[in-house]
Amino acid sequence: MSRFVSQNITNIKPVIESISELTGECLFTINKDGIYIEGTDPSLISKVEFLIPAKTFNTFEIDAEESVGVNIDSFAKICRRAYQNELMSIDINSKAGKVELILESDFKRNFEFTLLSTTNFSIPQLNPKYSTFIEIDSKIFRDIIKDMAVIGGTILFSIHKNNISISSEDYTSKALAEISSESKSIKKFEAKTVQRSKYNLNYILSFLNAFAVSDYLKISVGGSKLPLKLEYQIGEEGRFTLYLAPMEI
Repeated sequence: MSRFVSQNITNIKPVIESISELTGECLFTINKDGIYIEGTDPSLISKVEFLIPAKTFNTFEIDAEESVGVNIDSFAKICRRAYQNELMSIDINSKAGKVELILESDFKRNFEFTLLSTTNFSIPQLNPKYSTFIEIDSKIFRDIIKDMAVIGGTILFSIHKNNISISSEDYTSKALAEISSESKSIKKFEAKTVQRSKYNLNYILSFLNAFAVSDYLKISVGGSKLPLKLEYQIGEEGRFTLYLAPMEI
């Protein structure tokens, strides 16, 4: 039996909702350090990871380390019903195969759903090595990607030593955004080689719905051979990460 209670789910709610847009099922690994959530979309084009440190919760109790399968869509629907300062309790009973979410303010609401078998999951472990790192204002990057979505369903990253350009095009139209490494929106810019890579824009949009959890977004690019890595640092130890496979250019 594991039990977690949070008085403030501001940084949890938007991430859970973003994850639910990318995958319907996730593996929750629970230990004394916190909760590690991971999942992939059915086509294995993307992988999401969400680390919630134990100290994020007002109460964090576990009997033993365990991994459980969770329908993240059900979790997200319940999170959408939570008020900003409402107390949320999560009780995981792996022996009974149930997870219960309790929302409590002036009144109390209980939600319960069945856990999934962990044998359903075959999630790859990723630890690619990158040579290109960019840290950019979260809101500005989200706005740029939304600009690209006006034109097409894919985006092309072109990264040079001192700038990055992001473009999208269809048969008749094109959108282009260029950002200098000296821009006020850039916190860090490290590019040792020229990189060109293309990605499905919709996966990125779903991830960026959680932009408010962090002021800056970390971008790691590996050209056409490595997945794109996008990461929000949440507090001192929390993080929300997307890995996205590149497309052929």
